[in-house]
Amino acid sequence: MYFEKRIPIFLQLGFRQEAIALLRSYVDLLWAANEELNLISRKMTFEDLIDNHVIDSLLPLKEFPLNVSTAADFGAGGGLPGVIYAIQFPQIRYQLYEKSPKKQEFLNRCKAIAPNIEIFGEVPKDLKGIDLVTARGFKPLDVILEMSRNYYSANGKYFLLKARLEKIKEEISLAQKKFKGLAVKVSPLSSPVLDVERHLVQINI
Repeated sequence: MYFEKRIPIFLQLGFRQEAIALLRSYVDLLWAANEELNLISRKMTFEDLIDNHVIDSLLPLKEFPLNVSTAADFGAGGGLPGVIYAIQFPQIRYQLYEKSPKKQEFLNRCKAIAPNIEIFGEVPKDLKGIDLVTARGFKPLDVILEMSRNYYSANGKYFLLKARLEKIKEEISLAQKKFKGLAVKVSPLSSPVLDVERHLVQINI
């Protein structure tokens, strides 16, 4: 019932009505697998999963760039936000990069729900054919740019979900020392259900 209770918020944030059933299937799969594989935290409640992870991933949805054919999600974990975005945008070929074998195994199960996802391990040094990189709560900004340096140098686009502004400013300052001319757009995100600090960090968008 809690999922159903939150559907109006999913829609308000821009999620497709016709994809709600697929989102529900993914949430159910993630909830069951988290107990088995500890994908997020076994201490997490179902309400936490919805409010602190699913809705959190949807906060910047209306800002998602147009004309993306192929996207890559770094540190895909349990599929937040990669699988959710793949469900929302079935026309996008979504490459999910995740080093953990157990999380890769789970992400492969998600192909039944989002057949447009592909699962990989390490991010390749030469990331090619990608229109957009996404990540949520992943590594510091300079590390993300370093691990995809060639992509960034080719005017690669980044759509990153991060939390505290103070920490983001520190990350930007460090990244700008390593990457001259780096321009970053930081936008506040407001959760309709939690009093949390969230921001969207965009590069070259």
